Amino acid sequence: MGNLIGRIRTAFAPATVANVGPGFDVLGLAVSFPGDTVSVEAVDEPGVQLVKITGDGGLLPTDPQSNTAAVAATKVLDLLGLRDTIGVRLTLNKGLPLGSGMGSSGASAVAAALATANLVDTPPPRIELLNACREGEAIACGSPHADNVAPSLVGGIVLLRPSETLDVISLPVPRGLYCALAHPSVVIRTADARAALPKAVPLPDAVYSGACLASLVSALYDRDFERLARSIDDRLATPTRSRLIPGYDAVRASALAAGAVGCSISGSGPTMFAFAVGAKSARRVAKAMRQTFLTYVQSCEIWACPVDNHGAKLVIPAG
Repeated sequence: MGNLIGRIRTAFAPATVANVGPGFDVLGLAVSFPGDTVSVEAVDEPGVQLVKITGDGGLLPTDPQSNTAAVAATKVLDLLGLRDTIGVRLTLNKGLPLGSGMGSSGASAVAAALATANLVDTPPPRIELLNACREGEAIACGSPHADNVAPSLVGGIVLLRPSETLDVISLPVPRGLYCALAHPSVVIRTADARAALPKAVPLPDAVYSGACLASLVSALYDRDFERLARSIDDRLATPTRSRLIPGYDAVRASALAAGAVGCSISGSGPTMFAFAVGAKSARRVAKAMRQTFLTYVQSCEIWACPVDNHGAKLVIPAG
């Protein structure tokens, strides 16, 4: 494996919106930007060396066993059968805010996994990297959830069927579908958001949320934006998590008034997302959400971007 030593690969992994309203832990989508970038260099000393992290304000752990990107890279070396043969020097540039509900830890894991896999001449299919990404994600949130890492890795809108092998089902992305994202200056840790979830929900609420999820999937296939808007509703996680977000109801109302095709929490929050048809509408919705958020918080970042159908990508082509 001496010919691998000195190879450098860089990958970008996009932000994601997990849950997408009624799809708690089973639905997610990737957006074109922002995202995280990871560079890895193959070295002859086994193990993962976390050389540098930028964009995190010094908040992320530098211990490779406690860092999502480093753990994912280690798992990919295992997958390639190289863990005892080579190591990697890893640099992480955080383009995503921490604790934002935009799949920040997942994007780091995905970028690291894709970059490490492409150190070899014939990398495995990217779906085979999913478990490595999930193990990295688990370092941050405590369990190997896939509703962020799967869409960041493969792109588009994905439905997950939990099982031993975890079915990853790509759903159609209607032409013209955009996302408006508004990230207020509030931090909500995934672990805290999970702790706020109810231990049980009434059967009618479970039925309602399941119906909304089925309706959402059918709306994507039919390109029915009115039905899609009605389907962005949830009675499982949103009622409790929305209380952690200042101005949630007002921001949601402002997005809908500005023409949003549904609006809810992105992942565990505090970021909120809204669907829109076309870039112009998405920008208008994002601006309305920011204006309302600023009534409750000091600052708010916004993005208006298309759904990313491709997922993570190499920034520096192999070869």
